[in-house]
Amino acid sequence: MSRTSFAPRIRVGLRDIAEAAGVSVMAVSLALRDNPKISRSTRERIRRFADQLGYHPDPELTRLMRHLRTSRTREGRTGLAIIDLNRSPSGVDDGYMAQIRQGAMERARQLGLGVTPILSADYEGNFKHLMNVIRARGIEGAILLPPLAPLSFETTVDWQNVSVVATTNSILAPRFHSVVPHQFANMMRLLEVMKQHGGRVIVSIFDEIFDDRTAHHFTAALNWHGQGGGILMLPAGLPKTENLRRIERWTEKLRPDVIFVQSAIAEDWVVSRQRRLRGVEVVRLGMPKSARMPYLDERPDQVGAAATDLLAGMMYYHETGVPEHPRMTMIDCELRFDPRRPAR
Repeated sequence: MSRTSFAPRIRVGLRDIAEAAGVSVMAVSLALRDNPKISRSTRERIRRFADQLGYHPDPELTRLMRHLRTSRTREGRTGLAIIDLNRSPSGVDDGYMAQIRQGAMERARQLGLGVTPILSADYEGNFKHLMNVIRARGIEGAILLPPLAPLSFETTVDWQNVSVVATTNSILAPRFHSVVPHQFANMMRLLEVMKQHGGRVIVSIFDEIFDDRTAHHFTAALNWHGQGGGILMLPAGLPKTENLRRIERWTEKLRPDVIFVQSAIAEDWVVSRQRRLRGVEVVRLGMPKSARMPYLDERPDQVGAAATDLLAGMMYYHETGVPEHPRMTMIDCELRFDPRRPAR
């Protein structure tokens, strides 16, 4: 039997690429990190040489170099930013957003990551400047909290050398990796539960802007189940009194036995009509403001924790900038009841 020997594979390093491309090792290092200090054409040429030579970054070395860079920062830890996208300082930090932030911060603490909360309003919505500040502080990752309305960032915003994860469907451009509630599947399961409990006439009340923010996933599930005719959209421009009258007329006409409410106005209407709605199952799509009612818990704390986990992995492997193929992680919900509530 002949014995075949295999020579050990020699790892291609930055020096090999530098010699092949006729540039310095520093230029190769900057180009492979997509640093704008190197011209785009030179970056592309260096990356072509790296591909031809079979270069693969060493994850452990990358991690070590990142640690050495961040050890010079004030905290001495790899840092991430949690960015509130509301452009007004008076923006309401509702319970949902607060729980995403809390879940993200707790998971970051467990992973030994430093956290910097940032309010977009402090930069007057100027994300180009905000991202420059993030890089100057040595912050390597950013979690984007849900905005109050869908938005697209200006094309001039530079996302290079920062790993980004969104916790919302409301960021229309560019598209980042994201962690969000599995709203379509959650609504499908909720409809099945309500039908099993005798729900025959199921209606839903939404804020129009909420339907946009959730990429129509709730209403898509309702339409799939044949409940599309039972959706009342409340335009943001109408006075509250007019929307309350619309709810009153609409529910009086349909006489539902199950009402899904997302709108704060609809929740106020439910509270004011508690006696009249006895025998009607009312479910809040999200945490109620004050009233004790069943609600669909979208587990925002788990959304925040999972976003931190995803971001930590991206930072480890230096996945930065706008991804070519965005990935989405979805979190299942839980239907929660008030323990003092009698069974239906």
